[in-house]
Amino acid sequence: MLGLGANARYGKLALVANMTGVFGQYIYNNTVNAVGNVGQIGAGKNIALSTFENPIKESLGNPAAANTRYLEKGNFLKMSNLTLSYALGDVSTFIKGARVYVTGQNLFVLTDYDGFDPEVNTVKRGANQVPSVGIDYLPYPSARTFTFGVNFNL
Repeated sequence: MLGLGANARYGKLALVANMTGVFGQYIYNNTVNAVGNVGQIGAGKNIALSTFENPIKESLGNPAAANTRYLEKGNFLKMSNLTLSYALGDVSTFIKGARVYVTGQNLFVLTDYDGFDPEVNTVKRGANQVPSVGIDYLPYPSARTFTFGVNFNL
């Protein structure tokens, strides 16, 4: 696991950045196993169009059993949080130390992983809601959010 943090100031501007990452982990991409296996069409299930149109044809009898075919390196570096602020100072006699800022979360991920987000923690249905760490199965990707705000003291 990796965590990087940086703070920088120049005059009235301030920048705070936080990055997280993991190196050396493997992720089982069960999403691709579920929708990318051509054998699923024989069971009446949908498959990815790219799998169906692939010029290298796969046997319909190939099982969708777990195997190393869907095991991928899960190394990543993510810009978790970035805040840029500008200090306005004392605006009036009763508004002191005013500051405006913009914050972005989950701005980008550097990875070779094919899924939505290599930071997976899928909840396994029907198994007492036990987290399945390292197994990616139809997760929601992390939301990219932006926050604009003003801080001041009275």
